[in-house]
Amino acid sequence: MQSQDVAQRSAASPGPVVDVEQAEAALVEHYPRLVRLAYLVLPPSLGRNRRVLTAHALTQRALPRGRTTATLIPAQATGRDGDPGYALVRLKVVRTALEAGVPLRRAAWPRRSQLPPFLPQVWGLRLFPRSGGADELALDQRLSALSGPARAAYVLRGLEKLRDPDVRKVLAAAGVDDPGAALKEAGGVEARDALLLSPEFDPCSLHARPTDLMRRRQHMKAALAAGVAAAVCGALLA
Repeated sequence: MQSQDVAQRSAASPGPVVDVEQAEAALVEHYPRLVRLAYLVLPPSLGRNRRVLTAHALTQRALPRGRTTATLIPAQATGRDGDPGYALVRLKVVRTALEAGVPLRRAAWPRRSQLPPFLPQVWGLRLFPRSGGADELALDQRLSALSGPARAAYVLRGLEKLRDPDVRKVLAAAGVDDPGAALKEAGGVEARDALLLSPEFDPCSLHARPTDLMRRRQHMKAALAAGVAAAVCGALLA
Protein backbone atom coordinates (compact mmCIF):
# COMPACT_ATOMS: atom_id res chain seq x y z
CA MET A 1 0.00 0.00 0.00
CA GLN A 2 1.38 3.40 -0.96
CA SER A 3 2.09 6.10 1.62
CA GLN A 4 -0.44 8.35 -0.17
CA ASP A 5 -3.18 5.81 0.51
CA VAL A 6 -2.15 5.63 4.17
CA ALA A 7 -2.35 9.39 4.44
CA GLN A 8 -5.78 9.40 2.85
CA ARG A 9 -7.01 6.78 5.30
CA SER A 10 -5.64 8.79 8.21
CA ALA A 11 -7.36 11.94 6.92
CA ALA A 12 -10.73 10.25 7.34
CA SER A 13 -10.29 10.23 11.10
CA PRO A 14 -12.84 8.61 13.40
CA GLY A 15 -15.75 10.87 14.17
CA PRO A 16 -18.60 10.75 16.65
CA VAL A 17 -20.03 7.52 18.00
CA VAL A 18 -23.32 6.54 16.33
CA ASP A 19 -25.83 4.33 18.11
CA VAL A 20 -28.21 1.96 16.37
CA GLU A 21 -31.23 4.24 16.77
CA GLN A 22 -29.46 7.16 15.10
CA ALA A 23 -28.27 5.00 12.22
CA GLU A 24 -31.74 3.48 11.81
CA ALA A 25 -33.34 6.94 11.68
CA ALA A 26 -30.92 8.02 8.94
CA LEU A 27 -31.45 4.79 7.00
CA VAL A 28 -35.24 5.05 7.10
CA GLU A 29 -35.29 8.76 6.23
CA HIS A 30 -32.88 8.45 3.31
CA TYR A 31 -33.68 4.87 2.26
CA PRO A 32 -34.61 5.65 -1.39
CA ARG A 33 -31.40 7.63 -1.89
CA LEU A 34 -29.22 4.94 -0.29
CA VAL A 35 -30.80 2.19 -2.40
CA ARG A 36 -30.26 4.29 -5.53
CA LEU A 37 -26.62 4.75 -4.49
CA ALA A 38 -26.17 0.99 -4.05
CA TYR A 39 -27.91 0.27 -7.37
CA LEU A 40 -25.63 2.65 -9.26
CA VAL A 41 -22.44 1.32 -7.67
CA LEU A 42 -23.35 -2.34 -8.28
CA PRO A 43 -22.15 -3.74 -11.61
CA PRO A 44 -24.86 -3.73 -14.33
CA SER A 45 -23.65 -7.22 -15.30
CA LEU A 46 -25.72 -8.58 -12.38
CA GLY A 47 -28.87 -7.96 -14.39
CA ARG A 48 -31.56 -5.51 -13.36
CA ASN A 49 -33.63 -7.90 -11.23
CA ARG A 50 -30.74 -9.11 -9.08
CA ARG A 51 -29.26 -5.63 -9.01
CA VAL A 52 -32.53 -4.25 -7.58
CA LEU A 53 -32.82 -6.95 -4.91
CA THR A 54 -29.13 -6.71 -4.00
CA ALA A 55 -29.33 -2.92 -3.67
CA HIS A 56 -32.21 -3.27 -1.21
CA ALA A 57 -30.47 -6.09 0.67
CA LEU A 58 -27.19 -4.19 1.07
CA THR A 59 -28.99 -1.05 2.24
CA GLN A 60 -31.07 -2.94 4.79
CA ARG A 61 -27.93 -4.67 6.11
CA ALA A 62 -26.13 -1.33 6.53
CA LEU A 63 -27.60 -0.94 10.01
CA PRO A 64 -24.82 -1.44 12.60
CA ARG A 65 -25.21 -4.07 15.32
CA GLY A 66 -24.21 -1.69 18.08
CA ARG A 67 -22.64 1.69 18.81
CA THR A 68 -20.15 2.45 16.05
CA THR A 69 -17.65 5.20 15.37
CA ALA A 70 -18.56 7.06 12.18
CA THR A 71 -16.08 8.61 9.78
CA LEU A 72 -17.42 12.12 9.27
CA ILE A 73 -15.99 13.94 6.29
CA PRO A 74 -14.87 17.41 7.49
CA ALA A 75 -16.61 19.24 4.62
CA GLN A 76 -19.93 17.68 5.60
CA ALA A 77 -20.94 20.07 8.34
CA THR A 78 -24.62 20.69 7.74
CA GLY A 79 -27.71 19.02 6.33
CA ARG A 80 -27.93 15.34 5.41
CA ASP A 81 -24.18 15.00 4.94
CA GLY A 82 -23.50 16.40 8.39
CA ASP A 83 -25.47 13.57 10.00
CA PRO A 84 -23.04 10.97 11.40
CA GLY A 85 -25.75 8.32 11.12
CA TYR A 86 -26.14 8.98 7.40
CA ALA A 87 -22.36 9.06 6.88
CA LEU A 88 -22.08 5.68 8.59
CA VAL A 89 -24.78 3.86 6.63
CA ARG A 90 -23.69 5.45 3.34
CA LEU A 91 -20.14 4.23 3.91
CA LYS A 92 -21.43 0.72 4.65
CA VAL A 93 -23.56 0.77 1.49
CA VAL A 94 -20.61 1.86 -0.67
CA ARG A 95 -18.27 -0.72 0.89
CA THR A 96 -20.64 -3.67 0.48
CA ALA A 97 -21.70 -2.62 -3.03
CA LEU A 98 -18.02 -2.61 -4.03
CA GLU A 99 -17.54 -6.03 -2.43
CA ALA A 100 -20.57 -7.38 -4.30
CA GLY A 101 -18.95 -6.43 -7.59
CA VAL A 102 -15.74 -8.40 -6.94
CA PRO A 103 -15.69 -11.67 -8.95
CA LEU A 104 -15.90 -14.86 -6.91
CA ARG A 105 -12.69 -16.85 -6.54
CA ARG A 106 -12.43 -20.58 -6.01
CA ALA A 107 -9.69 -20.28 -3.42
CA ALA A 108 -11.58 -17.86 -1.16
CA TRP A 109 -14.86 -17.99 0.69
CA PRO A 110 -17.34 -15.52 -0.80
CA ARG A 111 -18.36 -12.52 1.24
CA ARG A 112 -22.00 -12.22 2.19
CA SER A 113 -22.45 -9.28 -0.17
CA GLN A 114 -21.22 -11.40 -3.11
CA LEU A 115 -23.98 -13.97 -2.70
CA PRO A 116 -27.54 -13.62 -4.05
CA PRO A 117 -29.60 -11.78 -1.43
CA PHE A 118 -31.58 -13.94 0.98
CA LEU A 119 -33.92 -11.05 1.78
CA PRO A 120 -35.72 -9.33 0.23
CA GLN A 121 -36.83 -12.14 -2.09
CA VAL A 122 -39.55 -12.24 -4.71
CA TRP A 123 -40.79 -15.49 -6.26
CA GLY A 124 -42.32 -15.70 -9.71
CA LEU A 125 -41.62 -12.09 -10.67
CA ARG A 126 -38.82 -10.07 -12.19
CA LEU A 127 -38.48 -6.54 -10.87
CA PHE A 128 -36.75 -3.69 -12.67
CA PRO A 129 -36.85 0.12 -12.77
CA ARG A 130 -38.73 1.98 -15.44
CA SER A 131 -36.84 2.22 -18.71
CA GLY A 132 -35.29 5.57 -19.50
CA GLY A 133 -34.34 7.16 -22.76
CA ALA A 134 -31.27 6.99 -24.94
CA ASP A 135 -29.29 9.25 -22.60
CA GLU A 136 -29.88 7.01 -19.59
CA LEU A 137 -28.99 3.90 -21.59
CA ALA A 138 -25.78 5.49 -22.82
CA LEU A 139 -24.80 6.52 -19.29
CA ASP A 140 -25.52 3.03 -17.95
CA GLN A 141 -23.28 1.56 -20.62
CA ARG A 142 -20.49 4.00 -19.80
CA LEU A 143 -20.78 3.21 -16.08
CA SER A 144 -20.73 -0.53 -16.76
CA ALA A 145 -17.34 -0.10 -18.46
CA LEU A 146 -15.84 1.49 -15.33
CA SER A 147 -14.25 -0.39 -12.46
CA GLY A 148 -16.24 -0.64 -9.25
CA PRO A 149 -14.21 2.07 -7.42
CA ALA A 150 -14.46 4.43 -10.41
CA ARG A 151 -18.21 3.86 -10.63
CA ALA A 152 -18.49 4.64 -6.91
CA ALA A 153 -16.41 7.80 -7.38
CA TYR A 154 -18.65 8.94 -10.24
CA VAL A 155 -21.82 8.36 -8.20
CA LEU A 156 -20.44 10.04 -5.06
CA ARG A 157 -19.56 13.05 -7.17
CA GLY A 158 -22.81 13.24 -9.12
CA LEU A 159 -25.46 11.89 -6.75
CA GLU A 160 -24.00 12.85 -3.37
CA LYS A 161 -22.41 16.09 -4.62
CA LEU A 162 -19.15 15.38 -2.78
CA ARG A 163 -15.99 17.25 -3.68
CA ASP A 164 -13.04 15.20 -4.89
CA PRO A 165 -11.12 15.34 -1.57
CA ASP A 166 -14.23 14.03 0.21
CA VAL A 167 -14.76 11.33 -2.42
CA ARG A 168 -11.18 10.19 -1.80
CA LYS A 169 -11.85 9.89 1.93
CA VAL A 170 -15.06 7.93 1.49
CA LEU A 171 -13.42 5.55 -0.99
CA ALA A 172 -10.40 5.06 1.27
CA ALA A 173 -12.66 4.34 4.24
CA ALA A 174 -14.57 1.85 2.05
CA GLY A 175 -11.34 -0.09 1.40
CA VAL A 176 -10.34 1.22 -2.04
CA ASP A 177 -6.58 0.93 -2.44
CA ASP A 178 -6.13 3.81 -4.89
CA PRO A 179 -8.92 6.41 -4.67
CA GLY A 180 -6.94 8.80 -6.86
CA ALA A 181 -6.91 6.32 -9.73
CA ALA A 182 -10.64 5.73 -9.27
CA LEU A 183 -11.32 9.46 -9.50
CA LYS A 184 -9.16 9.77 -12.59
CA GLU A 185 -10.98 6.89 -14.28
CA ALA A 186 -14.37 8.34 -13.33
CA GLY A 187 -13.31 11.66 -14.86
CA GLY A 188 -13.30 9.98 -18.27
CA VAL A 189 -17.11 9.80 -18.19
CA GLU A 190 -19.01 13.02 -18.87
CA ALA A 191 -20.76 14.36 -15.77
CA ARG A 192 -24.52 13.81 -16.17
CA ASP A 193 -25.67 14.41 -12.61
CA ALA A 194 -29.33 14.94 -13.48
CA LEU A 195 -29.53 11.53 -15.16
CA LEU A 196 -28.50 9.80 -11.93
CA LEU A 197 -31.84 10.98 -10.48
CA SER A 198 -33.89 9.59 -13.36
CA PRO A 199 -36.41 6.72 -12.98
CA GLU A 200 -34.01 4.46 -14.92
CA PHE A 201 -31.83 4.31 -11.81
CA ASP A 202 -34.59 4.25 -9.17
CA PRO A 203 -34.83 0.76 -7.62
CA CYS A 204 -37.73 1.88 -5.44
CA SER A 205 -40.07 2.57 -8.37
CA LEU A 206 -40.36 -0.73 -10.17
CA HIS A 207 -42.09 -2.64 -12.93
CA ALA A 208 -42.96 -6.31 -12.40
CA ARG A 209 -43.04 -9.04 -15.03
CA PRO A 210 -43.43 -12.82 -14.67
CA THR A 211 -40.44 -15.08 -14.84
CA ASP A 212 -40.14 -17.72 -17.58
CA LEU A 213 -43.61 -19.33 -17.37
CA MET A 214 -42.76 -22.37 -19.49
CA ARG A 215 -39.67 -23.16 -17.44
CA ARG A 216 -41.63 -22.69 -14.22
CA ARG A 217 -44.28 -25.14 -15.46
CA GLN A 218 -41.60 -27.70 -16.32
CA HIS A 219 -40.07 -27.32 -12.85
CA MET A 220 -43.48 -27.81 -11.24
CA LYS A 221 -44.08 -30.96 -13.26
CA ALA A 222 -40.66 -32.33 -12.35
CA ALA A 223 -41.22 -31.57 -8.66
CA LEU A 224 -44.65 -33.22 -8.75
CA ALA A 225 -43.24 -36.33 -10.45
CA ALA A 226 -40.44 -36.53 -7.87
CA GLY A 227 -42.97 -36.22 -5.06
CA VAL A 228 -45.15 -38.99 -6.50
CA ALA A 229 -42.12 -41.25 -6.96
CA ALA A 230 -41.03 -40.66 -3.38
CA ALA A 231 -44.51 -41.45 -2.11
CA VAL A 232 -44.66 -44.69 -4.11
CA CYS A 233 -41.22 -45.78 -2.87
CA GLY A 234 -42.26 -45.01 0.69
CA ALA A 235 -45.41 -47.10 0.32
CA LEU A 236 -43.49 -50.05 -1.12
CA LEU A 237 -40.94 -49.97 1.68
CA ALA A 238 -43.56 -49.69 4.42
